Amino acid sequence: MGKLEKLTLGSLIILLIWGNMVSGLGHGLACPDWPLCFGQFFPDINFPIFMEHGHRVMGLIVSILFFFLAKNRIKNYVGKQKFLPIVAALLLTIQIILGGLVVIFQLDTNLTTFHFGNAILIFLLIYTMCKYPTNIELSSAKFFSSKAIKYIIFFLIIYFQLVLGAYTRHSNAGLACPDFPTCLGYWIPPYFSETVFLHLLHRFSGILILVYSLFLLLITYKKDIKDQFKRIGKLTLLVGVQIALGIYVVVSKLAFSMTAVHLFVALLIIMIALDAVFDENKTV
Repeated sequence: MGKLEKLTLGSLIILLIWGNMVSGLGHGLACPDWPLCFGQFFPDINFPIFMEHGHRVMGLIVSILFFFLAKNRIKNYVGKQKFLPIVAALLLTIQIILGGLVVIFQLDTNLTTFHFGNAILIFLLIYTMCKYPTNIELSSAKFFSSKAIKYIIFFLIIYFQLVLGAYTRHSNAGLACPDFPTCLGYWIPPYFSETVFLHLLHRFSGILILVYSLFLLLITYKKDIKDQFKRIGKLTLLVGVQIALGIYVVVSKLAFSMTAVHLFVALLIIMIALDAVFDENKTV
């Protein structure tokens, strides 16, 4: 990757983690208006305003970097490949509008979850644009094929888990089960409120991802697919780390620093899962 690619992708990762910390600290409404903050671009600063307004400024920086990246890719890509930066630009526009709506509607759970899910899609598109800068390189990065179906399913489960995690958090279900490995002292709780159900579903999805990654690891080992075996091995290790972080997030009562690390590892996992799909399709 060149300097522009590294700056854009790195800034986007910082933006996503920053947003996670804003939410974890409860500062999402520190600036009650939008797009300004208390009617100013440079408001009087305290820590909550710094976090929320800083997140918006970081979003502006990412948008500017993306503009130059997209301009370059539209020039370099050919035919249908140009839809990649165009779709990313459309999603980024939607993301900016969603950011305003999230503030206007006082952190509505569905809006904040949609905001996060859309951010992950933008992240994946920009990651693809950064990794494949030319039309020749991008032509090898195919997503859909029957051969890669097991990796596509894995990728989709991981994306679902990311969005589910956001919905669980914004629904205040992160501590619906404040203990681990039990929930409210039970292996099977005697009642299932919506928050308990969401929390347990998030736990179950995490275990499913671990089992699926072990399944893929076994397949790549038996078939002696060395590159994929190494990739899935790293992914499986990260999934194990992610589960450990998830446990710590619960027992630490949602320590905001750990939720930020939790998100960072999740981004690494979904990047590797996307690479696994692309790599499998290179041999199709």
